[in-house]
This record gives sequence, structure tokens and C-alpha cells, in this order.
Amino acid sequence: MSYDAIVIGSGLGGCGAAAALTGAGKKVLILERLDVIGGRCSTSKSRDGFRIDIGCHHLFGCEHGAFEKAAKLVNRGGVIKFSHPTKLTLLIHDKKIIIDGDSITKTGGGADEIIINLAELIKQTNKFLPPKMRQLSYAMIGRTTPILGALLAPLTRKLDNVSIRSMLEKYMDWPMIIDFLELLQFAGWGTPSVMTPVSEGIRTMLGFSECFEYGMGVREIVGYPIGGLGTIPETICEGVREMGGEVRLGAGVKKIIVEGGAAVGVEMDDGEVIKAPIVISNAGVKETVADLVGEEHFDPAYAKKVRELIVGISCFCIRAALDTKLTDNEGLFVVPQKDTLGYYDKLWNQKITPPGMPAMMWSVPSNYDPTAAPEGKQLVYFVGPLMWGSSEPWNKPEQDAIDAMELMIPGVKDHLMWYEYLTPDTYAALGEVGSPAIGIAQCIGQVGEDRTSAISPLKGLFYVGAEVGKNMSGIGTEMSTRIGLACGNYIVKNSDLTGFGKLKSTATRYIGAAPVIKAFKTANDMP
Repeated sequence: MSYDAIVIGSGLGGCGAAAALTGAGKKVLILERLDVIGGRCSTSKSRDGFRIDIGCHHLFGCEHGAFEKAAKLVNRGGVIKFSHPTKLTLLIHDKKIIIDGDSITKTGGGADEIIINLAELIKQTNKFLPPKMRQLSYAMIGRTTPILGALLAPLTRKLDNVSIRSMLEKYMDWPMIIDFLELLQFAGWGTPSVMTPVSEGIRTMLGFSECFEYGMGVREIVGYPIGGLGTIPETICEGVREMGGEVRLGAGVKKIIVEGGAAVGVEMDDGEVIKAPIVISNAGVKETVADLVGEEHFDPAYAKKVRELIVGISCFCIRAALDTKLTDNEGLFVVPQKDTLGYYDKLWNQKITPPGMPAMMWSVPSNYDPTAAPEGKQLVYFVGPLMWGSSEPWNKPEQDAIDAMELMIPGVKDHLMWYEYLTPDTYAALGEVGSPAIGIAQCIGQVGEDRTSAISPLKGLFYVGAEVGKNMSGIGTEMSTRIGLACGNYIVKNSDLTGFGKLKSTATRYIGAAPVIKAFKTANDMP
């Protein structure tokens, strides 16, 4: 059996690349060493009728972003359905902010109390902007994003070395909001705000803005796929199969075969050799260079740079099954600490777990999708940061996290059927160096032009996933898919898949009149 390309890993980066190549008529083989499709975006098992996912439960872009673009390429457009939140709750210190439909309410008092009359603002706006007009305005936002990206590109590059923390301290004197933004950026990009550049915020917002062109409403920015996280990669892989590709599960790759400075195929754990002119790795750039290929095949300076890339934070996760429905929320954030800078400094630099309730993201998948739990029951997730190099036991925040669950969902302790406390070992089991939840950190020195190119120095070898792609940014799953699409489209555009006559050996750079946002718009030139 001959293949045009081999994709190592069925995570969303690999699925995006496979979709782009398959849609262009190429025969693709996806190799997944686990028994389930999706990597960090998989639905792995069922327990007592509760559907269990690996990974996050608040996705961005949803039916208007990269997931749908990849699905359309393999004739699965509109197959993946998403549910969007109707009620979200955020705890900041001792104040709860409840986003319920079009309204925002708050409980708790104090000098830092937030007063927002968003409901009235939206109500008045709707009087002057009927639905069709609102849709048009959203589309205009999306279509003007490339222009805005071009205008902001020089400023964005300058802000690659300016930390979010420095900007907050310079322009904001509101500790409550600073602590919230600290958690928000930490959850999105994997490092404390003293390490995360302002540019990531700009690039990410531009990426979200593009989705408005394709019909996204404000409430649809966040969502969850009906059927579980695994529905997304499973749908794409199903399309790849039906269009002539192949997907193998339980198929571990021992090494990438390199001959004459080019990747020419893979050797499987069982000794089978599979040849192809293109190998795309969704196994992580560090893992690919050090383990699958071997540093001896790369220039020493390049190998050293990849080896020293900083990986982002890891996490613990509590999956809790409740014997009754206790909340009508879809979740959001818990920010109990004051001085989150000190909190994350202890986690990141001192490698200790601070006492007290941890900052967490929480979600209720069964409120997004009732099929996630048996009728009358509820499935709840709470996820908090945990440093992979911690000098303390990973179970230290377990009881504090349970207490935080009780704070957000009163009665949890009395209605627990069971719960699972997961540690960074979860990610280690996926074969990831350092067990990060996010992968390579989007921090100063690793963003913009400093990000690792998806095009490796070896002919025919590419990387995909949220870790790579010059001048590309975003958050998690959506970014992984988008980068996979960009890589696949680049290969189709720049190579005949046999002689590599036109394939460039170095990354396309977005400079001059070519806006940074071009990566979001066409994904033809791979950074």
C-alpha cells in the first residue's frame, strides 16, 4: 500500500493536516498509538453511564472555526454539532459574577464590586439592530480582520517582548480584575503573565474575530461538541477513511526513517516499515526531534533550541459524578486567591503548591450535552494548575479543590457518586515531555517569529499542533486544528508530493503587506 503522507497522531493538529491533504486528493495514513482517536481531545471511556473526555470542555470557534473547515474538506460539513452556554458563573475572590443569557448579575459586596448593566445595553442595541443587521455587523468584523491584522502587525511584533503583567501594572489599578486576567491568560497560554507577551492576546483576538465572518454570534464564541470532545477528531477521521485514507489505532511509531537528510517513512513498534514522501508529526516537536527522529539528524544548534523550549503548565483534573442535578451552570472560572502573581510564582518558580483553594476552570458537560450523564444525574469537571516539576505530591490540592467545588455547587459533597482526581500523569501517558496540559508555552521568546516553524529542517518532515507555526497563535484545540490545516495546505500548494521541486526549506514569513492574520484567512503559506 502506498501513501502520499503519513500523519503521526490523531490529535486535532494531525486531523487538520490529514483533512487538508485528503481534501486535495492525497492518500493519507493516520497512525495513532492509543486505542482511541483524538489525543488530548478524545472521548476515552464510559463509567456508570457517564461519558468521559480527555482535555478541556470550553472550546472556541466551534461550528464557525477551524473544526468545521476541516470537516468540510472531508465532506463532513455540518456533522459536528455544538451546544453553547446559557449560564456561566465566575468567582473572583468573594464575588460571584453570573452570566445568564444576555444579563450579568453579581453577588457579594465590597469596594471592588463589579457593576455591569449589560442586559440593558444589549436590549437597547437590539432595538436599533435587527437580527439581519447584527449578522451583517458581525460579518463586517470578520472581513475587516485582515486589514486590522496588517495594520497591527508591526505593533504586534514589538509587543512580542512585552509581558502582560507589565501592561496590567502600568495601566490598571484594579486588583480583582488583574487576578482574573492572570488566571485567564494562564489557562490560555500556559505561563505566568510575567512571561506571556501582550502580542498573544492581540493575535488570539484577531483569530476569534475571523469567525464572525462565518456567522458566529457573540454567545457562540464558546461551546462544547454534542457527543463529547472525541466527536471532532472522530468525524474528521471518518471523512478521511471514506475519501480513501486510512486510520490505524494501537499503531505506535518507533521512529521516523531518515535517508539522505529526508524523512522517507516510519518504522512501527512491531517492526513494520511504511514509506511515504511526507511525514507529519502531531507527537510534539520535542518528542519528534529527540525520540522519533534523533537529534543526530539535525543541526546541533537547532536540536539544542528545540530541547530547551519551555513547556507550559500542567494540571490536575477532578471528574465528579453526581447522583442528581445540582447546578444549571455550564461553569467557567474560580479565582479565590488574591495576589495571583504570587500564587503562580510559587507554582512556576518555587515548584510548590500554594495552600488554600486553587484557581480553576470548571465545566458541566452534561449541561452542555445531556447525553454525557444518565438521566437525572450530572457530570462536573474542575481543572486547576499543577506544575509538572513540583517538589510536592501532586495530590496536595485535592481536598482544597473539592472544597472549591462545594463553594461553586453547594451540595456536591453530599451527592458524589464517585470522583477521579487526575494528575500530570494523564499527559505523561499520552507521551508528552514534561506532562504539560498546554504543550510548548506561548511565552516571550517562543511567539511570533520566535515560534518553531512547522517545517522541519529535514526534507519531507513537518510538525503540527498548537506548539508550532511562526506568527500563529490562539488557544488550544482550535489553534491546533488551524495549524494542521495550514500545514496541509502549504504542502499541497508548494509540493508535487514526489520530487519536492517547489517545496521551500524555510518558513514563509509574514512581513511587509502580508498581514499576520493571513494565517487565519487562507492557511496556504505555512509559517
